[in-house]
Amino acid sequence: MLMPKEPEAERPAGIAVVSGVLSLAGIASFLFASLLLGHAVPLSAGSVLLPGGLEQSGPIAFLIYAALTIALAWALWTRRGWARRATILLAALGIFFAVPAISSAVVDGRLSAIMREGLQIIIRVAVIFYLTQEPVREWFAARQP
Repeated sequence: MLMPKEPEAERPAGIAVVSGVLSLAGIASFLFASLLLGHAVPLSAGSVLLPGGLEQSGPIAFLIYAALTIALAWALWTRRGWARRATILLAALGIFFAVPAISSAVVDGRLSAIMREGLQIIIRVAVIFYLTQEPVREWFAARQP
């Protein structure tokens, strides 16, 4: 006789938000790589998508970032514990790479760059904070193999 499965814990709303943001970042990076390959936009226009000047690596950097963020979004959505840790690491690296950019913007007095980099730092800190909360960690830990 088949035993009914235990009801799966409901997905935290924040996981949907983080997965959505990662998906949007991946789609935007993929579209930008396509535009770069078609010579429709300059390389510097992608500086908002990739941290730390990585946009200077060309379209391949955007394609790698797109694949990484879409894979992380899917893995978070499907409750993979490694994805939570990898997303925390990616967000921390983004903060690390944003520090020189925001420092430069402050010294030069570029308000738009300060706001852009500051917003990225705030979002990444919020993602790290959320993914390290006990209920979220427990939700990932409760995943059945």
